[in-house]
Amino acid sequence: MTAFTLQPPIGQSIAAFWRCFAQQAGGRLWVAVAFLILIGLLEGSGLLMLVPVLQKVGLGGAHQATGDSILNSVENISAALSLPTALALFVAIKAAQAALRAASSTFTLKIQTDFDCFLRERFYRTMIRAHWLFLTRQRSSDLSQALLVELSTVGHASQLVLSFLSVALVGGAQVAAALSLSVPMTALAIGSGLMVAFALRGLRRRGHALGEFARKQRSEMTAAVSEHLAGMKIAKSHGRETQHFTHFHSAMSEIAAHAMRLHRVSALTGVWLEIGAVFALALFVLFASGRVDSARLLVLMFVFTRLLSHNTTLQNLWHGIVRSLPSFTATERLRAELAAAAEPPAPAMPARIALRDAIRLEDVAFAYDPTQPNEALRGLSLAFPARQVTALCGPSGAGKSTLADLLLGLLSPTRGRVLVDGAELAGERIHSWRQSVGYVPQDTFLFHETIRANLLWAQPEASEGDIRAALRAAAAEEFVDRLPLGLDTVVGDRGMRLSGGERQRLALARALLRRPTLLILDEATSSLDPGNERLVQDAIEKLHGELTIVLIAHRLSTVRFADRIVVLEQGVVAESGTWDELCAREHGVFRKLAAADQQA
Repeated sequence: MTAFTLQPPIGQSIAAFWRCFAQQAGGRLWVAVAFLILIGLLEGSGLLMLVPVLQKVGLGGAHQATGDSILNSVENISAALSLPTALALFVAIKAAQAALRAASSTFTLKIQTDFDCFLRERFYRTMIRAHWLFLTRQRSSDLSQALLVELSTVGHASQLVLSFLSVALVGGAQVAAALSLSVPMTALAIGSGLMVAFALRGLRRRGHALGEFARKQRSEMTAAVSEHLAGMKIAKSHGRETQHFTHFHSAMSEIAAHAMRLHRVSALTGVWLEIGAVFALALFVLFASGRVDSARLLVLMFVFTRLLSHNTTLQNLWHGIVRSLPSFTATERLRAELAAAAEPPAPAMPARIALRDAIRLEDVAFAYDPTQPNEALRGLSLAFPARQVTALCGPSGAGKSTLADLLLGLLSPTRGRVLVDGAELAGERIHSWRQSVGYVPQDTFLFHETIRANLLWAQPEASEGDIRAALRAAAAEEFVDRLPLGLDTVVGDRGMRLSGGERQRLALARALLRRPTLLILDEATSSLDPGNERLVQDAIEKLHGELTIVLIAHRLSTVRFADRIVVLEQGVVAESGTWDELCAREHGVFRKLAAADQQA
């Protein structure tokens, strides 16, 4: 059996969870507790009312004074009432208790639902504020696992906590009522419960460790499923479906085996709880016989069996809470890492930046891992003049996409500065800059929505005229109008109902709808056939002189119209100039790349 290390201890995890829950619930938590206290008082009152009612029907003899003032008060009141009136009062108490329990259940469900939403929204808000570099180092499946599965487990834990409080407070009222009837017998019941709880402490620790292991297995399964779905096309193309299924079957078998281990722990806990309850009940009957009258004995046995049931429920709820703690600890740890990687906060209304002069890089270097000597970019000093087209070329791994991310403000230089019209691109200015740029990646992403919704996602306040103008500028209006539903056509998952060229033109239209001052196209035509490439290329060329364009090219023929071509090689500028200038250099890097491109 796998060994587990509990980090942090259960007590610390529970304290951290309770602080988070109580802080979010606020005063509503104490209202919920007040509800539970009232329910408990009614429970105790109803139990005490049973004694005089049973006495009136001939069990236990007439009312006799006892040393307990509460029970004496109840019996004195009951003695002045007829049996029907006493029964009616008992029914009224239980009816009020049922009504309060229903109201409490609705109220606590609202607290639980709000807590669940709070956890998810807080995590998501922290995630989207993190630096892009930090996010690229995370498995996307881990983030979705935290949002969709682990935080759901934590939200369920809040329901378990509220249920635990409810059962505990009602049990406390029953104990108070039992103490009024017989202190020794009540002490026996409490002692039995504590002994069982103490005996099961090892199983609780085991449940916590298994809960952590289950969380890790869920995370790995989510990652595997995400990767398999993403690679389904190539798996079918290569006839590797069987291998895909074998991997999935192995993961599911591990999870099933672990579920059985977790069930065995729960089942063993149930066995010991039941044995302890039966043993305690036998002791109770043995010691109570002849020591209390019939009415009190009946009520005490009723209370005792309820307490045993509550003890079992409390133990099960506690095990559920303990098994949920690893999910809370893991998501809080990940959220803390995301918060530590947060960008500067965005202003309430980030103003757009109109690029008037140029974007300049001053001795810029960037390393994805600052602890390693390798840098993706080294000592770049470049200018991207406003309203001109600058093309970035070079072999794979030269640093083109990294440079694009620096221009977008997604990455910050490890060394040097990026200046927009002389002002450094840093701090709050980054958010204003992102409002001013358009970006079309190589791998176009479209939502499983209508064309209209996909376009409005980038600019929600755009008018119908704005949408039409953006489609026209991207050479997309004609094909959209040919679709049966036009702008209201659903594009399918990731836009799969459209061709590659259609998706790319919609992505360009979406970027243009933002009316950007800078447009970056990252190999936006590299995967298109010549016909679609020409359509997208024509659309881009028509924008020449209207806005600043940075074009990252795989096919060099697509950058012939650029005002300036920058050739990157191993993170540095190998050469730059116009098409004609670079092609005229006999031993130039660009000339070699162009020759290889023509032969391809």
